[in-house]
Amino acid sequence: MPPHTSKPAGAKKKTSSSPVQQTHAPFSIVFMVAIVAMLTVALLLIWRELPIGTKPSPETTPAPPVATAPASEEQTACETAGGKWTECGNPCHGKPDEVCITQCEAQCLCGGADGWQCPKDQVCADYEQADGATEAVGVCRVQPAESPTPTGPVRSLPQGMICDELNFLCVYEAAKDATLSNPFTVDGSGIAFENNISWRLLDANGTVLESGFVTADAPDIGQPGDFQIRGFILSVPTTATGTLEVFESSAKDGQPIHVLGIPVILPRTAMTSRVFLRAVPTETDCSVVNQLEASVPRSGLPVETSLRLLLKMAELRPEQTVIPKGTRLESLTVSGGTANVVLSPELENYGGGSCNVLAIRAQIETTLKQFSSIRNVEISIPGKTPEETLQP
Repeated sequence: MPPHTSKPAGAKKKTSSSPVQQTHAPFSIVFMVAIVAMLTVALLLIWRELPIGTKPSPETTPAPPVATAPASEEQTACETAGGKWTECGNPCHGKPDEVCITQCEAQCLCGGADGWQCPKDQVCADYEQADGATEAVGVCRVQPAESPTPTGPVRSLPQGMICDELNFLCVYEAAKDATLSNPFTVDGSGIAFENNISWRLLDANGTVLESGFVTADAPDIGQPGDFQIRGFILSVPTTATGTLEVFESSAKDGQPIHVLGIPVILPRTAMTSRVFLRAVPTETDCSVVNQLEASVPRSGLPVETSLRLLLKMAELRPEQTVIPKGTRLESLTVSGGTANVVLSPELENYGGGSCNVLAIRAQIETTLKQFSSIRNVEISIPGKTPEETLQP
């Protein structure tokens, strides 16, 4: 048997660790997590109590300013001079004989009831009377350079013609002291700005009976072109004689220049012409019309005379017609019982509406169908078919 070995004196007996000592470290970790959670909750509660204004919010951020286009030099000059600026004006303002393609044109308006003024380098031109307005509104245009005033005739006197002092505008001698028919025609030759030549027929008292304008067919600027005046006399003159004035309207201020006065004998034998005007506005049927009889100089073209008289009623009796003022007859042909009527673009200034369309058609159709040669009427304007014209 092995020998007995005794332990040294003072040696301690080895023992195992107690359960309490083994769980002490995990308890510390749990305690720390609990402290962190409590602090987080406390911070959240404090944040919720802060004033709303201290919290960042996108709603309190001011919006950036909206950029606006600066006024153009033209607008500034217009408004400084006392004009009325518009970004979308009619490029054919005051020019009823022109057909516009462009829809808008920046314009400085002048005239009107407020007396708008133009910049010093521009003139008020192309006046146009608005419905219900007492004063016409014009457009400021750059003043055209004045042509030097000729000191003598601009051309030799054309053979067989009479002219103004400088031979700008001439008509054939046969027109002098001639008895005018209805309609009447006068042929001539003229030099005018943009080939526009105006005319007006006066009685012996200076009263304007009729007026109009024509375009000369000049081959180039500054050259003479032939023209023909064709006019209807729609009221019986009170004097036996009168004057046919042919002139050019100044590009500067619209005043007559190069005036040629031709003495004429006026027609005074009368006939009755019938037109049909709109009935009182309270009528429920918009196509109801009333007949009006008027005395006019005897005419060899009674159909066209009646239609022209109807169009003139827009000036003489505007309260009894829906046809817009300034509407002109471009052409009238009758074939196979159908009258094809082409009117100027002003026809479409009736303001829209099916009632107005019915009233306009009733006035024109009834006036023309009083003649046995006409059973149907087709109405159009240049550039549009009858189906496209007079839409509600």
